[in-house]
Amino acid sequence: MEQIAVLGGGALGMLLASRLAASGQHVLLWTRTDVQALQINREGLKLEEPSGQALTVHVEALPFGKAATERMPVVLVALKQTGITDELLAALQHKVGDGATLVMFQNGIGHMERLMAALPGKTLLAAVTTEGALRLGTACVRHTGSGTTWIGAWPPERAQGAGSSLQQVKRMLEKAGFSTEMSNDIRESMLRKLLINAVINPLTALWRVPNGQLPKSAERLAVMQALFRETLDILRPLGLRTPSDEELWKTVLGVCAATAANQSSMLQDVLAGRQTEIDALNGAVCRMAESLGVKAPWNDSVTALVKAIFLPGVNS
Repeated sequence: MEQIAVLGGGALGMLLASRLAASGQHVLLWTRTDVQALQINREGLKLEEPSGQALTVHVEALPFGKAATERMPVVLVALKQTGITDELLAALQHKVGDGATLVMFQNGIGHMERLMAALPGKTLLAAVTTEGALRLGTACVRHTGSGTTWIGAWPPERAQGAGSSLQQVKRMLEKAGFSTEMSNDIRESMLRKLLINAVINPLTALWRVPNGQLPKSAERLAVMQALFRETLDILRPLGLRTPSDEELWKTVLGVCAATAANQSSMLQDVLAGRQTEIDALNGAVCRMAESLGVKAPWNDSVTALVKAIFLPGVNS
């Protein structure tokens, strides 16, 4: 039986854990709190599929802070970038054995370089996914839409040496019903996802609308296009090569249509009073622009506006 750990009890973490467990693989879910682990161990993890089918699967859950050194061969890290703290990295280095494969599902960029420095001896894979998930409760998740998951070695030039790990993770995810592709240049996929997220996530959070409502007026569409054009012009010289500008714009609109009823992760965070990933998305675009010596007024503005929503000590 395949053995795999999932770190993170949010929407994506519960989706991964439940689908993997339902496919017969042994899953250990590392949660942030004792309360969530206790409820999942007692009641199981409930999964609602897009078809309306609901099932409850047994998943072993354990608070990550109480986990001893584990010898799980694969760890899927489904935390947001805000959760990738120095303390977490130190704990991962201690608790995950050398030779383990860590698959990082974070949005944005910049985290993989930190992981390389903090986790020597581990095989690192970056993952980009368009699967949709919504956390309905401590032990319940809704799969809001099927997509594709791309996985690739980090750094990409180590792809040949990571071939067996890539094949293993691909096999595990496909067994769980996830459409999975291996990428020889996962950095390209990450930049493309960054472009899409940098347009959709902050605007849905600011306007408090689901994804499908973004292009529903000329005014909103104009803002989307301006943010898209500015971000694309910054990402192109940094490695975003394909496809064409027109195709990328159609992709952004296609994501809005395909996930019309979905709340972006940033909107979910805003509504729940949680810190957002704006620094890892539009904030990262601003830092890229600075490195290129160009201005990014649209990204600067949405970053400031979204950051102003969350006030530590007030929202928390």
